[in-house]
Amino acid sequence: MLIPLSFTINMPQIEINRDLREAQLFFEDQIPLIEDGRRQLHDLRQAFVNYYTLRRIRTMSLDTYALGNNLPDDGYNFCYTIERELDKLGRTIGANAFKFGVYFGRTKSDSEYKYRHTKKFGNTYREAFENVKNAIVKLIVDGNDENLDEIIKSPISPMFKGKILSTYYPERYLNVFSDDHLEYFLTQLNIDTKELIWSDPVLKREVLVDYKNQDSVMKSWSVDIFSHFLYTVYPGRPPRENVEVPTDPLKDFKPPVFPINPTPVFIDYEIATDENTPNVNKSVKQESENPDYEGKRKRDKQLGDRGEHLVLQMERERLKLFPKLAKRVKKAKFDYMGYDILSFDENGLERYIEVKATKSKSGQANFFLSYNELQKATELKNYWVYMVYDILSTTPKVWRIPNPFHPENALVKKTPISYRVVINTKSQ
Repeated sequence: MLIPLSFTINMPQIEINRDLREAQLFFEDQIPLIEDGRRQLHDLRQAFVNYYTLRRIRTMSLDTYALGNNLPDDGYNFCYTIERELDKLGRTIGANAFKFGVYFGRTKSDSEYKYRHTKKFGNTYREAFENVKNAIVKLIVDGNDENLDEIIKSPISPMFKGKILSTYYPERYLNVFSDDHLEYFLTQLNIDTKELIWSDPVLKREVLVDYKNQDSVMKSWSVDIFSHFLYTVYPGRPPRENVEVPTDPLKDFKPPVFPINPTPVFIDYEIATDENTPNVNKSVKQESENPDYEGKRKRDKQLGDRGEHLVLQMERERLKLFPKLAKRVKKAKFDYMGYDILSFDENGLERYIEVKATKSKSGQANFFLSYNELQKATELKNYWVYMVYDILSTTPKVWRIPNPFHPENALVKKTPISYRVVINTKSQ
């Protein structure tokens, strides 16, 4: 299911993410070395583009196009160069060779080597080849014009389409072609929406490029360097399997992997009057003797950011019958505001939401609250705490708690755990 071509890409507000900034700081020192190491690839890409002009594409022979033939004595085999020789500028190896429209080879059920074609391009491989050439020419023209509707309509396979665009316009189109990888990056960067996840890969790449261009650090990077950053530093290459290895020494240092296209739901609880209630979360782990406070802070921040993103989408969905209100739901701009999400009741009353997120199953609400957040809870009208449970699952649960701090509630236990110490000095 694809979203309509009239879909408007709504980019979320770019926030200063400390983990992202630390990754950028680490990466920026490496950029000159990375660019130097990739210069030969870009020289080959440029030579290929200079050779395969629109005129030459229209007149190229089947032998110089199709993967599986011997390489030509001069010039380039179109498919071989794009897929194999330019592999490090975006991988398409592994997908079925039918993605090229026409290729020379065999199949699992037929061992004979011969020209084969995708039937959507024609009834014979020669007819298909002519239609493939026309489609490539049109794609390159539409890419130059940034005509996204026509790019999406192109009959060329999604991965091959993406590789052609990034080969001819490397500063405009992102060289990430796997739909799974695109969804992973969108999710880990908290710029995913259900609508976007169901959209065409062309639009997913557009959102990622817009994300780069709106960031004060990354906007000066090339698109290729941005792709390299995504895969090698932040958020890093998608895991092959979403299974933790118990003996992995890096396990506690890796960022959490959030599921793609989760379906969070609201749940209802009442605050218990008996501490021995069975609704106490049993999965809360005891602190180790030497806890890693900095690591815990970073992981909690990553979970919290994801929780805020999910709540933002849920609140907009809750208010979908009131579209003017739904459009006004937004994240708080500054931490000192004392809440995370500004939303609304159906009657238009502002709702101030503090979001707390955990990997634990639903049950006991156990979280930290800053002094400023507590102060704002007593000052702001219509203040709520949204507790997001099981945030690494495909179905997180969200308990909406009306202000549990004002008026004072004896059933809500607050324990001071730190102090700010100020010691003035005087000269001797």
